[in-house]
Amino acid sequence: MKQEFIVIREKETAARVQNTRINAVRRKDIVKKGVRVYENGKIGISGAIGDISDDVLVQGAVENLAAGIDYPYPLTENTKDHRNYNAKPMTSEELVDLAESILSTLRRDYPDFSFSETIAAYEIDMEMRNTAGLDLKYSDAICYLGLILKEKKTANLFDGFISCDGRQFDLDKFWDITHQVLEAYRTPVALPPGDTLPIISFDTSGTLDFLRKSLNGERYATGSSLFSGKMEQQLFNEKITVEINRNPLSWPKPFFDMEGVVLKDDRYPLIAAGKLVGVFTDKKIAAQYNLPHTGAAGGEYDDMPGIDASRSTPLPLRFKSDSTDLKSALKGQPAILVIASSGGDFTPDGSFAAPVQVSLLFDGEKVVGKLPEFTMRSHLYKMMGEDYIGTFDNDILYLGDLPTQLQCCCMTIVR
Repeated sequence: MKQEFIVIREKETAARVQNTRINAVRRKDIVKKGVRVYENGKIGISGAIGDISDDVLVQGAVENLAAGIDYPYPLTENTKDHRNYNAKPMTSEELVDLAESILSTLRRDYPDFSFSETIAAYEIDMEMRNTAGLDLKYSDAICYLGLILKEKKTANLFDGFISCDGRQFDLDKFWDITHQVLEAYRTPVALPPGDTLPIISFDTSGTLDFLRKSLNGERYATGSSLFSGKMEQQLFNEKITVEINRNPLSWPKPFFDMEGVVLKDDRYPLIAAGKLVGVFTDKKIAAQYNLPHTGAAGGEYDDMPGIDASRSTPLPLRFKSDSTDLKSALKGQPAILVIASSGGDFTPDGSFAAPVQVSLLFDGEKVVGKLPEFTMRSHLYKMMGEDYIGTFDNDILYLGDLPTQLQCCCMTIVR
């Protein structure tokens, strides 16, 4: 009987902010442990929150073999990789001091706004090992700031956001961009003329969520994906590359999947130069549909691994930066930087529409004012095809030392 162990320890200090003051400080230190046992092509799983002994969890997993859950796939074996991405995590005291400093400046310089939500420091250690020689460990620590701002004279629920995430917090860079953004929030401007305008987003999650569904290996193989039957076809602009990217320097999550698979160079391309070259799979889907195995198993520590798109931690898809010099790419045309857009989505055929609640006018170098609400429309093949401008490393809007991107394409504007 083979055995596999998953241990996750998470520590967090979170300062809850209301009306630009710390309302409460919450601390947590949680250990989660899961055990899988494998015998005769079956799997048994058990798990618990707390530092429960391995023997107790193994016994529970052995008893759960009786459920008869099939898992006839080879375990990942003979792989050792220990990585620590932040040897100096922020302490609870440092986090509270940082939060007090930031909020004090906001109260002094921006009394016309009220700020709420969270400033926090988070640490994680995750281990995955088995009796076949697997020995993986990921350690990291992130501090993050996410504040909703409300203009006191309006009745709106929110009027904008400021955010910053990183392994270290550069206060000077944070204030350089935050002062610029907050002054822009104070300056209403009109939408530029034209029915089609460049749209810039530093949050590509909506597009990636749709791609994640379409690039799911099971959906592709069963014909329910928009891309079914289109392998090796040119789908998008030739500049576009989309890859599974498990490099924690790009995505502060474990570098291995929930079956213990470590990708070569932590990456696996699915769209290369605009062409569909792969779909993502775990061991089960790769075997069932005779597809390449891409190390895409998700799931919880006490759960069956799989590629279900509804899992709490999504597959880390990422666009590869393909362009430089955003100002030059805009060719003197003003652009819209989207800050908040909720209530929109893609239809199954790829059509897209979304209301934009908060956005800023961008002149190619800096943000200059806050725009009125509007709706943007397009289609996946247009956004990523003829109307695509590029994906840029974000060196304009400092959002922390985690690498962020700005993606730009033209869309139809409904005023």
